[in-house]
Amino acid sequence: MDLRQLRYFIAVAEERSFTLAARRLNLSQPPLSQHIQALEAELGTQLLYRTSRRVELTQAGEAMLVRGRAILQQVKAAEDEARSIGAGLIGTLDVGATGSILRGRLAELLAAYRKVAPRVRMTLHEQAPALQIAALLSRTTNICLIRGIPAERDLTSKLAWREEVVIAMPRTHQLARRKRIALGELASEDHVVLDPDSSDFARYVQTCCVDAGFLPKVSQQVVDAQSIPSLIAAGFGVALVPQSIARFTTTDIVFRPIRPSPPTADVFLVFRADETSMVVHNFIKLALRYLNHRKGAG
Repeated sequence: MDLRQLRYFIAVAEERSFTLAARRLNLSQPPLSQHIQALEAELGTQLLYRTSRRVELTQAGEAMLVRGRAILQQVKAAEDEARSIGAGLIGTLDVGATGSILRGRLAELLAAYRKVAPRVRMTLHEQAPALQIAALLSRTTNICLIRGIPAERDLTSKLAWREEVVIAMPRTHQLARRKRIALGELASEDHVVLDPDSSDFARYVQTCCVDAGFLPKVSQQVVDAQSIPSLIAAGFGVALVPQSIARFTTTDIVFRPIRPSPPTADVFLVFRADETSMVVHNFIKLALRYLNHRKGAG
């Protein structure tokens, strides 16, 4: 018994007519009758009573109709599941990120993705950038978002969104009245800095300061930029942070752009170069489409 015979039988059983079933199947009546006869011969039992007016089901036919409908439903479910897996709409996705990137566009991106792929079980791992790279390489996570292009040859990246580095300072700071500030003007200030060992981005910010003619005078050192605002509000100095840190931040702090030549804090989607998961590739495709749309709308 094949699925085609089963579909033909169900059509006849539901229509109670070979003529109507043939019309529904877009098939001529003689081949339809032959398929039903072949099915009955294979099963060794009669499924239908044929009269001059209509078709009736035998007891075996009634049982076959119930089972046949269930089989076709299961086949359809299997087909739908296979297509969804192939399209990257079913599976698991482990995403690494820092809290500061969540303050950017990542939270809204993940919310948008969940609407498109609700059957993907998504887990967010809040990690320092160096740990994110290690997790990717050990295949603990599928994708991460960091500020910079990784040097590891086994990883590849795509630009997610652009950000600038801005200056965070207490509202009462003497430079807070300025609309823009040159980086070199911070040479004498105390700095809350990102740990240079925690990420390439932290080292890049330190290099930008050196290029501006000074090495930051460190008052406090943290791993995640989202820890910085509370220290700035408490009077520990100034800080160079991604502009997304300004979101959801206390009014005791102000943020000022760096001019000229502001350092960048661009965010990249990073994943393994040999990645085969359609969930990952679909997430990247949808993420870039969503972020480009948001950039255009903005």
